[in-house]
Amino acid sequence: MRTLPASRQHGFGLVELMVGMVIGLVVSAVIYQVISTFEGVKRSTTSAAGAQIDAAFGLSAIERDVRAAGWGMPSADIIRCNAYQTYHDDGTAFGPVPGFPQTPLRIIDGGNAAGASDTITVLWASSVRANVANLLLQNVQTNPPATPMAELQPTSAVEVSGIGGFAWLTDDSGVCTLVRVTDSVVNAVVPTTVVLSHAPATGTAAMPNYNATGAYMSGQGWHTNYNQNPRLYDLGALTQRIYRVSNGTLQSQDWFSSSALIDVATNVVALKARYGVSDAGGQNVTAWVRAVNGASGNWATPSLADFKRIKAIRLAVVVRSPLRERPGAGGVCAVTTTPPATWPGGPAIDLSNDPDWQCYRYRVFETVVPLRNVLWANLT
Repeated sequence: MRTLPASRQHGFGLVELMVGMVIGLVVSAVIYQVISTFEGVKRSTTSAAGAQIDAAFGLSAIERDVRAAGWGMPSADIIRCNAYQTYHDDGTAFGPVPGFPQTPLRIIDGGNAAGASDTITVLWASSVRANVANLLLQNVQTNPPATPMAELQPTSAVEVSGIGGFAWLTDDSGVCTLVRVTDSVVNAVVPTTVVLSHAPATGTAAMPNYNATGAYMSGQGWHTNYNQNPRLYDLGALTQRIYRVSNGTLQSQDWFSSSALIDVATNVVALKARYGVSDAGGQNVTAWVRAVNGASGNWATPSLADFKRIKAIRLAVVVRSPLRERPGAGGVCAVTTTPPATWPGGPAIDLSNDPDWQCYRYRVFETVVPLRNVLWANLT
C-alpha cells in the first residue's frame, strides 16, 4: 500500500478556515434574522390576539348587562317621578346612592379631551312583580319624630321579596323613595296581609344600610308624607352596574352588592357610547346622540318625554396590544399613525395623552344593543 509522503499530508489552510468562518457567520446571521423576524411576528400576533380577547370579553360583559337594563323595574310608573330619594351608608360615608341613574340606563359623557372615556350605568332588579302596585293600607310618614321609619302595610298578601329586598315607596306626589325591607311579619289587624319594616341600621362595607335615618331625611328636606294613594313597588335584589375606563383597565362597580372596583378587561384605552333615540311616540331609532346638552336636546339629563325616546345604545371598546413595538428609523414609533375610529360618523378617539401611543397596535370592537325591557314596556 502506497502512502503519501509526510510533506503532502496537511489539513485546512488559513484561507480555507477564514472562508469557512465567513460562510458560517453569514448562515448564522441569516438564521438569526429569520428567527428574530418570526419571533417578532409571533409576539405581535399573540399580543393582538390577547387584545382581541380583552376587548371581546369587555364588550360582552357590557352588552349582557345592557340587555338586562330595566328588568324588574316598574319603568312605566317610576320614571314618572320628579324626585328620587336614595340612601347609602357603608360605615365610612353616607349620602345618596353614588351614581344612582334613576333610569334603566344612563350614559355620562366623558368629553373630547385626550384619553377621555364615557361611563355607562345600568340598573335592573330581580322581581317578576315589579310592575304590580301594592297599595298601602295606611298613609306613611317616613320620619316620625324619635321613631324608626314607618312600617309599610301593603294590601297584597304577597310578602314582596322578603327581608333584604328593595322596593320603591311612592304616591301621586311624584316622589319616589328607595327602601330596603328589614322585616316581614303577619299584619295582626288584617291577617291576610303583612307588615314590612324598613328601619335604618349601622352600615358597614360588607353590609351597607340603604334606609335613611329620620335626622338625615329631615336635614336633606326629604318628602316624607305619602298620603296621596300611597303604594309600593317590589324590586327584589337590585343591581346598579357602572362601567368606566381607568388607567388602561375596564372596571365595573355595583353599589348594591359591593362597592369594590372589579377589573373586567385590561389594555382598554377608551369606552365610547351613544344613545339611540326614536321620534316622539315611536319605537324605531332615528338618531344617535351624545349624552350632553346640545342642539339635539338635553341628553345629559333627559326629561321624561326624552327618556322614553331612548331605545338602544351604541358603544365601542378600544383596546391596545400589551406589546410596545420597537421604534423605527430615528427612534420614532410608526406602528400606528392615526388614532383608531369607533364607527363611521362615531366619536373620535384621542390618545395623545400617552406620548408612546403610536408604539402600539389597536383594535376596536363596537356593537348596538337594544334596550329590550324598555321596548317591551312600550314606553312611547
